[in-house]
Order: sequence, then C-alpha cells, then structure tokens
Amino acid sequence: MEYRREIAFVFSIEEAIEKLNIIRGHGFSEFDIHIFSKDIRPLQSIKMNTDIHIHVAGNFLDQLLSILLNQNIYEISLRNMNLSSEEMRHYGHGIEQGGIFIIAQHDYPLDKEPKKANVAWKVSNVTD
Repeated sequence: MEYRREIAFVFSIEEAIEKLNIIRGHGFSEFDIHIFSKDIRPLQSIKMNTDIHIHVAGNFLDQLLSILLNQNIYEISLRNMNLSSEEMRHYGHGIEQGGIFIIAQHDYPLDKEPKKANVAWKVSNVTD
C-alpha cells in the first residue's frame, strides 16, 4: 500500500517555511506535517502558530532505544514515519549534521482517500 507523502530536507528556517507553504499548497493539512530537528528552538514560531507536529530528534526516549537497539539515535527518531531503512539512515544523518527534516503524509492509502463528511449546521434564530 502506497501513501501520499512529500519529503523536504532544509538547513534554515527560511527554507523550512518556504517548503511548508509549498507542501500546504499541495493539499496537505497542518496535521499531516511533521518536522524533525536536533534543535527545535528556532522552530518555536512555527510550533506556536500552527498545528504542525514538531519533534526533537534525539530526545531521551530515542537515546534509550538507540542504546537498546544499537542504532543511530536520529534514525530512531524517524522510526514511525513509514520510511525505508535507507531513507532513515540518509535523513537521520542529515539531522545529525544540523538539518531540518520535513515530512507530510496522509494517514490513508492513495486508493482510499477519505470522503469528506457533509456536516449540516442547524442555526436557530435567537431573539432578545
């Protein structure tokens, strides 16, 4: 099963914002977008003003799993993103070098996109 996704790898906040705007323009909602970086302090403005998921790559849990599984700490950070082992190695190394990894993916397969629910709002007349 193939999922619709877009990946970007950048080294500055300006590039990240530019890529995020492009990704949103391609139909991804903010809930579909994840950002991974060693240092999320420069990403605080994005975190505060959007619903994009910002992840600290190499957090305590990643460190613990890295020791137990004998894997690179930044590869462990990407373990839930449906990436191949080669992609995890490549992007994990990039994060280790100070890059910002952006991934947008829908949680449903390409051939089974969810149907949008039609919600009827009932508004009653309110008088004083």
